[in-house]
Amino acid sequence: MNIKLKIADIYKKAGNNQIVLSNKEKVVLCREIVIKYRLKKGAEISSELFDKIKAESDLMRAENYASYLLARREYSSGMLKSKLIGKGYGPDLSKIVIDKLNRAKLVDDNRFARQAVETILRNKPAGRRYLVAYLRSKYIARELAEAVVDELLENIDEKELAERLLKSRFRLYLKFDLETARRKAYNYLSRRAISYGAAKFAFEKICRGFDEELTD
Repeated sequence: MNIKLKIADIYKKAGNNQIVLSNKEKVVLCREIVIKYRLKKGAEISSELFDKIKAESDLMRAENYASYLLARREYSSGMLKSKLIGKGYGPDLSKIVIDKLNRAKLVDDNRFARQAVETILRNKPAGRRYLVAYLRSKYIARELAEAVVDELLENIDEKELAERLLKSRFRLYLKFDLETARRKAYNYLSRRAISYGAAKFAFEKICRGFDEELTD
């Protein structure tokens, strides 16, 4: 039903405009939309046109919010959708925004996944299971997560990863007896999804290195 509405009041609100209608409804609109449609206090407008204006404004506000987030850091499609919905934008509107960003390559799940895994491997290595689980927690589809992880781990020796991880904290274990140190080291590497075989290799190799260092 198309009825006439009257703008009872209009004022600024956090970079936008708050519109108060004659039916007491309050709606936030982008300032650009308010200017475009020349909305002002006392103006009359049909409910049909106002719904169209609100939809246009909601899309613009959602796009602006997504751009704000992406200017600060990389997001996966799923992460961005969660942020948009959490801000009050519906699933359908969020999908429209994300599809547009995907087409513009501003959001790319493959790129996000590769960068995330490369960062972990560079700073604090982990095994396949950990990496896949991490990407899944960032809303990356399982098939893509597994493909990216497998590709990036293809030429990496898990024993080398285990050794790098353990070397960074091995001195913390020196205050314990050998078996306690071994258990703590294995548990730590297990949490990073490093296999028992790789953990055993790394622990024994580093132990030998410390023994040689002490006897020199």
